[in-house]
Amino acid sequence: MKLVIFLPFLLLPVLVGSAAASIAAALPSAGAAPLFAWVPARGYPDRFPFGQCTWWAAYNHRVSWGGDARDWIANASAQGVAVEGTPSVGAIVSYRPGGAYSALGHVAIVVAASADSYSVSEMNAPEWGTVTRRVIRWPDADALGFIPHEQP
Repeated sequence: MKLVIFLPFLLLPVLVGSAAASIAAALPSAGAAPLFAWVPARGYPDRFPFGQCTWWAAYNHRVSWGGDARDWIANASAQGVAVEGTPSVGAIVSYRPGGAYSALGHVAIVVAASADSYSVSEMNAPEWGTVTRRVIRWPDADALGFIPHEQP
């Protein structure tokens, strides 16, 4: 009698490698074009997971801090990064958790601002990995604050 041992974990690197290649191949076709002329052609280097709001914000704005979206204002401020109470073009807006946003909060990039509204570009709202735009009335009680764009 011959003993045959099936070791499915030997296939794991092939499966994981294939999945990683699929995800990597999907990134350029995801419509991820920088929002502004000052953003590098392939976005800023970014350690956040693709498809999340934090990835899109860090792709379009130099981000040196980490954490969930709800923590970005405090984490940026702790590093000495300027934080403001009003929207400006190129700024990251951080939203408080709960209500219309997840328990982790939400971030987006301000693409236009006026006295009574501002427009944002965001990812993962309402669909993972999709970039959308929306107009928000100002003042906005859900906004924790804004991290303005700083010229390099």
